[in-house]
Amino acid sequence: MKLFEKIKFAKSKIRVGVLMIAIVLAGGFALGGYFIGNGVYQSMAKRTVTVKGLAEQDVVADMAIWNIKISRVGGDLTALQSGVDSDLNKIKSFLKTAGFSTEEIQNLRIQVRDKFAGYSDAELKSQKNEGRYVIETGVMVRSNNVNLIDSVSRRLGELVRQGITITEDYSGPIYIFNGLNDIKISMIEQATKNATDAGRQFAKDANARLGKIQSANQGIFSIESRDPIDQWSNNEKQSINKKVRVVSTITFYLR
Repeated sequence: MKLFEKIKFAKSKIRVGVLMIAIVLAGGFALGGYFIGNGVYQSMAKRTVTVKGLAEQDVVADMAIWNIKISRVGGDLTALQSGVDSDLNKIKSFLKTAGFSTEEIQNLRIQVRDKFAGYSDAELKSQKNEGRYVIETGVMVRSNNVNLIDSVSRRLGELVRQGITITEDYSGPIYIFNGLNDIKISMIEQATKNATDAGRQFAKDANARLGKIQSANQGIFSIESRDPIDQWSNNEKQSINKKVRVVSTITFYLR
């Protein structure tokens, strides 16, 4: 009986030992599988592709600002100012006849330059006074009727024929587009779609699948002239027809 009990006890110990070995092996396999799986995940996570998506949209300016600058030169300030007042009245009459309202027209600041400033009394005696003073001023037109401003701005010769001196720094109207916020979301969506399409094509060529987004950069919106043909027309501010562009940069995981 004692021998039987010893044999039974020995078998019990063997079973416990085998069970412990099985548990240790199972734990080892599970832990090994975790590290292997995690290593594969980390390796896959390092596989990325960065692509860019472009979105463009043609827009039309919805506001224009037009400065018509004039100047007069003379030796008598009172007479000079009288001539400037006459020029301003002619310009305003011209603009109102063309279709602009009084609210769309306002005077620019006046500037007076004394060419003889800094001369001594002795030096002034040798100077001719006829062209001593220069008065510069003008009229600003601010209107949402950009086509009217564009049309009338090409008729400045009519003012010149009335004896009005348009200053040499005249650069024409400035055209502004204020509707950027209205198209931002749709353009970002389009840029993102284009970037995603490019990412899918890259993944396909690399025998992979496109994964989740790792990072994304919306990019900066830019406004350019729609039809630049030379250095002058390439200036967006002088163009009624404009092109809005945005480039989104997205980095995707590859699976």
